[in-house]
Amino acid sequence: MYPSPQAYDRAITVFSPDGRLFQVEYAREAVKRGSPSIGAICKDGIVMIAAKKIENNLIVKDSIKKIDIIHNHLFIATAGLVADAKKVLDYITDLSLGYRNAFNEDVSPIYVVKQISNLFQSYTQYGGVRPFGISVLVAGMQESNPILYEIDPSGAYASYYAVVIGNKKKEIESVLNQKYDYKLNLNKLESLLYDSL
Repeated sequence: MYPSPQAYDRAITVFSPDGRLFQVEYAREAVKRGSPSIGAICKDGIVMIAAKKIENNLIVKDSIKKIDIIHNHLFIATAGLVADAKKVLDYITDLSLGYRNAFNEDVSPIYVVKQISNLFQSYTQYGGVRPFGISVLVAGMQESNPILYEIDPSGAYASYYAVVIGNKKKEIESVLNQKYDYKLNLNKLESLLYDSL
């Protein structure tokens, strides 16, 4: 007797016969439904922008944040489930403060990327938890150079010159693929990102 297709859908740690983890795929779908966040680097620095989808006029717009400054050289943007983003942001804040207390210096962006990646990946291999329904952009300065990473719900991460997470990803990436140039100054890069959004 063969297991039903739902058997691979209920347990997070069971691969389907074709090598898929459905819960991770569902988490990626949650990211696609979130309002977009865009990050890009240029020779002069970093630009991050994010759209806010606020459907209730009673919500104070400034209370919803999609981009957070952890310290002078570390910036975080998310797309996906808001509650998951808040949980991960708390984790990053605690990580940053702990690092500062232990080593008397700010945590590096790549260290944060690796720690978030480890956290996300661990949520794909244990029962009783589900993958985070967010993708995270981590931007900052590493040895005086701007860097930008995306971490997806599986824990996979990669470095980018420009990256989009959330809905409208393909459309925005299409514009960036045509017009992005690392040699743009910050003002022109910011204009490009706003225009692509």
